[in-house]
Amino acid sequence: MLFVRSAVSLAVAAFCLPVLADDAAPTALLEPVQVTATRTAESTFDVPQPVTVVGREEIANRTPQVLAEALRGEAGVFFQQTAPGQGMVIVRGLKGSEVLHLVDGFRLNNAFFRTAPSQYVALIDPWNVEQLEVLRGPYATYYGSDAMGGVVQITTPEERFASDAPQYRTRALLHYQSADLTKVGRLSHAIGNKHLSVAGGITTADYGNRLVGGAGQIADGRGNISFGDRVGPTDYTARSYDFKTLWTPNAAHELMLQVQYFNTPSGIPRYSTELVPGFNPISGTNPSRADAQYYNAREFYQLRYRATAPIAFLDTFEAQLGRQVIDDDRFDLQRNLTRRETEKSRSTLDGLTLAASTGLGAVTLKYGAELYRDEVESRRVRQDGTGAPVVNSPTTAFKSRYPNGASTDNLGAYLGAEWALSPRVRVDLGGRINDTKTKLPAAPESDRPIGGTLNNTDYSAQAGLRVALTPTLAWVSNAGRGYRAPNIFDLAATGDRAQNRVVVANPDLKPESLVSVDTGFKFGNRKAQAELVGFYSRYRDRITLINPAVANGEQGCTEAAGCAQNRNITKATYYGVESGGQLALASNLSLKASVNYTWGEQKNNGSTQPGNRVPPLNASLAMRWQPLPTVEVEPSIWANGTQDRLDDTDLADNRIAKDGTAGFGVVNLRAGWTPNDTYRVQLFGENLLDKSYREHGSGIDGRGRGVGITLSADFK
Repeated sequence: MLFVRSAVSLAVAAFCLPVLADDAAPTALLEPVQVTATRTAESTFDVPQPVTVVGREEIANRTPQVLAEALRGEAGVFFQQTAPGQGMVIVRGLKGSEVLHLVDGFRLNNAFFRTAPSQYVALIDPWNVEQLEVLRGPYATYYGSDAMGGVVQITTPEERFASDAPQYRTRALLHYQSADLTKVGRLSHAIGNKHLSVAGGITTADYGNRLVGGAGQIADGRGNISFGDRVGPTDYTARSYDFKTLWTPNAAHELMLQVQYFNTPSGIPRYSTELVPGFNPISGTNPSRADAQYYNAREFYQLRYRATAPIAFLDTFEAQLGRQVIDDDRFDLQRNLTRRETEKSRSTLDGLTLAASTGLGAVTLKYGAELYRDEVESRRVRQDGTGAPVVNSPTTAFKSRYPNGASTDNLGAYLGAEWALSPRVRVDLGGRINDTKTKLPAAPESDRPIGGTLNNTDYSAQAGLRVALTPTLAWVSNAGRGYRAPNIFDLAATGDRAQNRVVVANPDLKPESLVSVDTGFKFGNRKAQAELVGFYSRYRDRITLINPAVANGEQGCTEAAGCAQNRNITKATYYGVESGGQLALASNLSLKASVNYTWGEQKNNGSTQPGNRVPPLNASLAMRWQPLPTVEVEPSIWANGTQDRLDDTDLADNRIAKDGTAGFGVVNLRAGWTPNDTYRVQLFGENLLDKSYREHGSGIDGRGRGVGITLSADFK
């Protein structure tokens, strides 16, 4: 109850304090710019949609191990980490492929993106990100399938110069953190002028075994408790390279070419219900599973043309052509220790997007089309656990995780309108039609008997209203329908899964859909920003892995028992409140706070249960103080309430205690020194009270008390 009362107080502070702020005060807060909501750059205060924005400096201050961690404590989002090297955000109770992720406008979600936590969002270098934006709500009109809980837009830096003469910019960074034995180094360089710039960078990161807070758990699969020891194996390495060039021959045209590459050459320890040091450990599991690992890599190539001045009847025009290749390779020693499996899965996603806008007086039309094609390669090889031959052969082919050669084509077209009814009233309307075709090859082309072609045509629509009650206070409301076409993971991912289930394919799934409404207030002036939004969502035809007893004996299920299969059987309801705000109390002192609450319920097979992995009540508060022009100090606290509303999947998950996840609060301190425009030093104190905690649904305890330092230099 104490946490609930404190959270309510923080929610009031997050919104009401900025509203009561004196606009005549001499302090200014720069309004962040977001581009996700309507595909054009607009202030978050001017759009009806609720948007969370985290800029480059804020990301650097939070030193995230994986990119999604930079969103912890923000309005409307919840960070959950299955294991080091993995991590995702939950938006309005939805996660994974129920939320669309974009990198520089290109889909990160691919054909085997799961609705459960995955490591693919972590394949973005957190040290090379300009801005994170989260558009909260089902705004699939502009972005298509998967944009149900929201859209996470990740933008990377673009180096621009203002002079005709050649200029350069070199950035260097070193970072160390004791709790994870983190060692990060990044070097980037850019050269050019106002017409042409060329930039490139390299990041190398090494992470050690984690020191957890208080009485943490040893990762031996048995739930043994230790005081002050590090859990393991949680160590891994990551390498990232990037290149980007911009050519602006004149004010009307710009061409961009970029390449991104990220990989984990040493592998990320694979955490599953058999491996995680959890609350309900499986008896007889191997105490050492260091050789169960992910080997992941992401390649990204993008060519973008942008008309930066009106041409013909188009006020703006943009065309993007891109390719993303994600390798999801796994090496796993099975629980009975009698065999080893090596999996290699690859998604090659090619995409073309066209977007334009035209102004017609008080109405601005926004329209475009997208075409994506995703092809999957997948194979699995099984060996004897001792390396001895299996059936007169050192290796034997085993059914791949996904149908080798499967593909998905997505074609969509949309039309949106922004209509200024008056200087105080704005209406946003939009609609989209999308066609998805998925081909599942059957034997002899594939290693499984079930194949065929699945066609889905679906639509999305949205409406937004913004009414300026005063120059600094606006009432906003939105309604929208989103959908998610079943991907190859839903349709045909097979093999061993958690809780000893064997999953069989179901090529007859149909799209999921979600209808959501939200309403609230936005406040913004020269020194304060705030947002308070309530939402309600109804989820239909949700794809759920059903009870093994139900699927046993179905088509394709050849196991004697324990089979499971995805079905469109679940309905769910979510509602909640999202709030956040920042306030400049003085020229050298500011506060930032957030409070989020989500409630979820789902129905399937005639039973009603709490929603799966619904975040607990959570809140954050930070104070930034600048006692000297070159020094700033930022104490902060973020806290989660208890989450004891668990569904059957949560109860069977050994990462979650039988009675739910306990509440906690974590206190941190950051201090920065910027002696000049070139150098910056930051010191960090993390989890100062050495709190033992685990974020709900995560597969590892949070970091314990630790210190860190970041040294950075910017040469021009």
